[in-house]
Amino acid sequence: MYVVSVVNSPSKMFSRSATRMARSVQLQSRSFSAAAKREPVELPAKLFGLGARYANALFTSAVRAKALPNVESDLKALAQIQKESPVFAEYLKNPIIPFEEKAADMDKVSAGMCDTTRGFLNVVAQNNRLGELNKILRSFQLLLNAQRGIVEATVTSSEDLSAKQLKSIEQAISSGYLSDGQSLNLTVKVAPAILGGLQIQVGDKFLDLSVASSINNIQKVLV
Repeated sequence: MYVVSVVNSPSKMFSRSATRMARSVQLQSRSFSAAAKREPVELPAKLFGLGARYANALFTSAVRAKALPNVESDLKALAQIQKESPVFAEYLKNPIIPFEEKAADMDKVSAGMCDTTRGFLNVVAQNNRLGELNKILRSFQLLLNAQRGIVEATVTSSEDLSAKQLKSIEQAISSGYLSDGQSLNLTVKVAPAILGGLQIQVGDKFLDLSVASSINNIQKVLV
């Protein structure tokens, strides 16, 4: 269990802690960076973007250290911490707070995690990217799913879909995107704002068939 405490004046609380943790942070960061530079590891999926770059590095390091299950468990715990403590999540995103203080606080939060996870979090903190942590966690989960043959898809509609409609969508996605041995993990969301139609996300591919998108495109043409 990880306990998070965020105070109103983090600069006063964490300045000493940041100094004490500096050497530990540097050692863990160097260890993680060294592990990431060894022989190449084939990634199970091609992901792009800032979050994906960090997730790729973590996945590679975890595979080399044979720590993938531990890292997965750590990141699930970290995601749960942010879910249960929105204040902490906002604290990490706050650009005003110096990254040294965030690094010191994250070092405390990750005290019970494996060395690979701690080293990675320190690298993210030192690069002042803790505000992107949720994107990194999401990309890492996509890599894990790809390794296990799980293809994630999200379908967004303006209203609830019938069982028949969902079955048709699942069949269409499966026939168009899945290879032998893969399985589909479909998430359905309702967003009245799209006005009608569907938005479909499969991995890093996005298809917007919503009425709202069509209206927006028409407006662009008419302007």
